[in-house]
Amino acid sequence: MGRRVMQLAVLECERLQDHLAPAVYASTGGYLQLLQKAFNHVLANASTILHPQITVPPSLSFTGFDVKAEEYPKDLADFDGVLITGSLSGVYDGGAWIQRLLNEIRELDKKKVKTVGISFGHQAIAQALGGHVGRNPKGSEVSVRKARVTEDGEQVFFPRLKEFLLHYHHNDAILQLPPGFLNLATNNVTEFQSIYKKQQYLTFCGHPDYSHNIYVLEKLLEYDREKLWVPEQLVEHGLATLKQPTDYEWVVKQMLLFYMGALDKFPSTSL
Repeated sequence: MGRRVMQLAVLECERLQDHLAPAVYASTGGYLQLLQKAFNHVLANASTILHPQITVPPSLSFTGFDVKAEEYPKDLADFDGVLITGSLSGVYDGGAWIQRLLNEIRELDKKKVKTVGISFGHQAIAQALGGHVGRNPKGSEVSVRKARVTEDGEQVFFPRLKEFLLHYHHNDAILQLPPGFLNLATNNVTEFQSIYKKQQYLTFCGHPDYSHNIYVLEKLLEYDREKLWVPEQLVEHGLATLKQPTDYEWVVKQMLLFYMGALDKFPSTSL
């Protein structure tokens, strides 16, 4: 039997070409390309880092939609899942494109479409479905940070990790969990690091896409410095820790298992 082709719609919530030098963007691409590279890297090693019960992992086909231009899939039945990316905006900024996105998330919810959120996408899902997002009262998280897996996370993730490292780039946070969601990971700065609703939503506060290509985050931190969006001390710390190894492959694997409907179906195994 051949490999199944899984169709994913990527809702791009930022045009990275607006914030990166042309030569940088030509090399890295936008969120769509970053995610393609990260997921395909993990799938190329699926025999060792996916579950042994999955003998034929899927191949992936990504289609990008520029939600700032209010582009969306015409027919969600064409896709196996949706991924909502990061953004330099806040979900509470109130722009028309953000309101449209929140409404589209509510439609995804009604249709029970498997949806992954990363950073801004993580926050947008919470905000749309009855949670609350605001400025993080404990400050920004930039570059490599550690999150601790909760007891609920230990029952969902495979294989188990007690904690994971990931690249971050956010000033905002989920302050109140939406009804029906579990909190799978936490740390001392951001309480809700990964949230989950069985077979419907999986989100992460951090950026596995940046972890696979740290050059993009390096340039965004320099952009933060120029715009004075992040304190200089945090920018310096972020640049200094940028090359620290992370567990992004494990995070991407959780997303793959989620899309395959297999995330919380295997016996728990610790690493």
